Amino acid sequence: MMFWGAKINSLIDKGQIWRLVTSSFLHANAVHLMINCYSLNSVGPSVETISGPRRFLTVYFTSAIASSAMSYWFSRGPAVGASGAIFGLVGSLAMFTLRHRRLIVGAEEDLKRISNVIILNMVIGLLSRDIDNWGHLGGLLGGVVASWLIGPAWKYNSMSKDGQRIFTDRAPIFFIIKGNKEQR
Repeated sequence: MMFWGAKINSLIDKGQIWRLVTSSFLHANAVHLMINCYSLNSVGPSVETISGPRRFLTVYFTSAIASSAMSYWFSRGPAVGASGAIFGLVGSLAMFTLRHRRLIVGAEEDLKRISNVIILNMVIGLLSRDIDNWGHLGGLLGGVVASWLIGPAWKYNSMSKDGQRIFTDRAPIFFIIKGNKEQR
C-alpha cells in the first residue's frame, strides 16, 4: 500500500501531498473494499439524487481530502480506504435534511437515523485499533461543510399558474460567486 499511495505521514511530510487523495482509493483487503462498496451503495444514490452528479462528486472528493487531512494531522498511523469520503456523504445527507427539515416529511426521524449511523460507526471505530476515526470525522465534517456551501438549498420562491410551488436554489456558493462578480 505504501507504493500505491497510502496515507503515510512521513512521506506526505516529504512532499507527497497526492497521498491525501490516493489513499481514499486504496483498501487494505477485499473485506474492507466490500464494506465500503456496500456503504457507498447505501448512501451514495440518495445523495446523488438530491444533489446531482457534479455536487455529489464535489462532496465526495472534498470529503476524501478532508478525511485524509484530518487523519494526517491527528493520526500517525498509515491509512487507506473510502470510508472518510462515505462519511462525508452521510454528512451531506444530514446537512440536506437539516436544511430542509420544514420541507421533508419525517425529517426529525431521518436525522435521528443518520445520527445513529454516525454514532454506531464511530463506536465501532473506537473498538478497533485498525479503524481511523480521525479520518471518519474529517470526512464527515468535510461533507457537512461542502454541502452547506454548495447546496442544494431550496427556498420557496412563488406559485406557478397551475398551482405548483416553485423553488430556487439559494446555496451560499451562488452568493459568493455573485458577490465576486459584482466587485470586479
